[in-house]
Amino acid sequence: MSATRAFLVRRLIALLVVTAVAVAALLAGYYGVSRNSKAVTDRSTPAILQVAAAIDALDASYDEAKRSISSPTAEFEGLSEEYRDKLSTAKQSLTQVSKSTIGGASARGALRTSAALVTSYGDTVEQAYANRENPTLRDAYLRYADSILHRDHSGVLDRLRAVQQRQYGVLDDQTSFGWLLAFAWWLLLPGLFLTLAALLVHTQRYLRHRFRRLVNPWLAAATALLVTLLPLAVFTYQTQDRLESVRAALTQSDIGRTGGPTAREVARTMRNAHWQAGAVGWIPVGGAVLAALILVGLQPRIDEYRFQSR
Repeated sequence: MSATRAFLVRRLIALLVVTAVAVAALLAGYYGVSRNSKAVTDRSTPAILQVAAAIDALDASYDEAKRSISSPTAEFEGLSEEYRDKLSTAKQSLTQVSKSTIGGASARGALRTSAALVTSYGDTVEQAYANRENPTLRDAYLRYADSILHRDHSGVLDRLRAVQQRQYGVLDDQTSFGWLLAFAWWLLLPGLFLTLAALLVHTQRYLRHRFRRLVNPWLAAATALLVTLLPLAVFTYQTQDRLESVRAALTQSDIGRTGGPTAREVARTMRNAHWQAGAVGWIPVGGAVLAALILVGLQPRIDEYRFQSR
């Protein structure tokens, strides 16, 4: 084998290997950022908002129950509509979130226990109302209802706040860039693609000198294709910025009362991130095209030089 042919074979192998590694790293890096955009919108956001709504509704319901039972018109009006609305909201939220919570098995167990305690809490408030004319029994039932909600660690609200913290832990994992992705995007990928670009440029200069041809269109097209990394980098930055905005919105203290607006804000924020996440499917296609351009650009030169004198 001639020295030129040997060089071209080695260069072809090097280009294909670097292309494969660069495309694999790009695929992993882009998927690592975009994979959670749909989960954050469809699973994490509703679950977090439902738990927050349950906490807010239950916390407000107790004061409303006490006010309603102590009202001079309690005998005629019964427990107020606002109290019943708060209790119903809490029960519905717990029913919904227990089906798809993001906190894992322990969170689902805590939610089932909380739902049972909420039923007990409602029954106790009913007993307090039924005994409203007996201050001793009434106050005893109200204290028990209060303990069901507010008892440290085992009360409903503390249980739900513990679930909420686990949910926030999952959300943080879903929306954080992390050191591994930072390494991939700011060091590994630029290094690999700059290496690939340098190899392509050097190969074209070598071919122009050796074969007296101004440009190799296939290798030039392969070099130009590397520019498509820039839109993907922009998409990655935009997706990560949106994920961080969603995390900020979902960790506000008032989301239990503003669940609807917060959900709509999250949906608006993540709308473009969903189609950008779909770009991950084009990365292997682009890698295959890049490898094909390199192969078509070099293989004829290798075959052509097979018949040249050493």
